[in-house]
Amino acid sequence: MLLAVRFDQPMIWAVLIGWTLSVVLHELAHGVVAYWGGDYTIRQRGGLTLNPLQYVDPFGSIILPIIFLLLGGIPLPGGVTYVRRDLLRSRNWEAAMSAAGPAMNVLLFFACALPLHPMFHWFDPMAPGEQLPNAAIFLGAMAVLQLVAALFNLVPIPPLDGFNILGAYMNHDLRRKLAGPPVGLFLFVAFFVLLWRAPDLMDLIYHQVVERFLGLMGFDYARQDMVRRSFNIALFGSSN
Repeated sequence: MLLAVRFDQPMIWAVLIGWTLSVVLHELAHGVVAYWGGDYTIRQRGGLTLNPLQYVDPFGSIILPIIFLLLGGIPLPGGVTYVRRDLLRSRNWEAAMSAAGPAMNVLLFFACALPLHPMFHWFDPMAPGEQLPNAAIFLGAMAVLQLVAALFNLVPIPPLDGFNILGAYMNHDLRRKLAGPPVGLFLFVAFFVLLWRAPDLMDLIYHQVVERFLGLMGFDYARQDMVRRSFNIALFGSSN
């Protein structure tokens, strides 16, 4: 059964703010690597900033979140960084620039997950949701979102970063054909329809993949379950 996002809970607003900050860092990572790779214009265009308004994209920041909200999902905004690819010194730099965003999400995942590690006896992971510290719930929810964001962004479908990493080594005409309408738009919409129509796949991504990563980091079952519960508590007001 799909859970409804609880906008009457303060924690969801904290998560939305945290997510917005993570989007800024994701896009900033793209910009920094682009600058290192040869796009000297990105600084002049304001692309190296922590101002969220610089990265607003009409489709990813406004239209998609509204669609997700109407469908009962989580209205998480995206962003965009405009890069002069023609100024980048090589295809390797272009691929590195595209990979920098997901890499930032992975770093943020570790930053959020590490304080919850069993080596820090901060809280009882077996405690009911209402007894868990708010900070722990927030970090758990953000850890899940950051890892999922990294995985989604690495899918090789335009305009996601995974496609742009591969696109750096594609023939220019082929890349433009795949990325532009109608092919690119069709692939992107079909991808999200697939995710929406396959809740078991979403459950696999949100729970089993995240828990597998946490297990590799040394999280025991109780801590893995606490992170899962934190995500549900923060976004849906329920630990189920």
